[in-house]
Amino acid sequence: MENQTVKDRIANAYIKLLEQKKYSDITIVDIVNTAEAGRISFYRNFQNADDVLRYYIIRETDKWLSQTDENYLTLTQSDLKPYIVFLLTHMYEYRHITDILMRDGKMYLMEEEFDRRFFTRLMEHESVWRIVYEVGGIYKLFYYWAKNGYKETPQEIAELVTK
Repeated sequence: MENQTVKDRIANAYIKLLEQKKYSDITIVDIVNTAEAGRISFYRNFQNADDVLRYYIIRETDKWLSQTDENYLTLTQSDLKPYIVFLLTHMYEYRHITDILMRDGKMYLMEEEFDRRFFTRLMEHESVWRIVYEVGGIYKLFYYWAKNGYKETPQEIAELVTK
């Protein structure tokens, strides 16, 4: 079996299980059985269940970024509103994953990916303190919205943030 295919099957199986059970109730055996893969395949690709979640988050972020020409390196104040709408609309599509991560105390995995993506792309253009400030604000904006049940639309949030 091709390595990428095994990783994807394991990640997809794990997400499917997480939609049915809590993180703490799922074993590696459950994951590999659902993925129709072996334990050796699991441990060849991942150290633990958190690594599977990281892989899934990275994979889905890569897909999204490859489908867009949005470049947050060149955002101006006037670009902020459409960018917030753009980002929150994407995040809303994956709300079931966010809800799982929040339910199981694993939101730090998404925060790590926010940090990794923004720091990697902005480090040569911005000071580290500005990156921390901006990324933290974007992450907290999304987290607060998710935690409160996505009541506002991305457009409403963008409007409120940019007033």
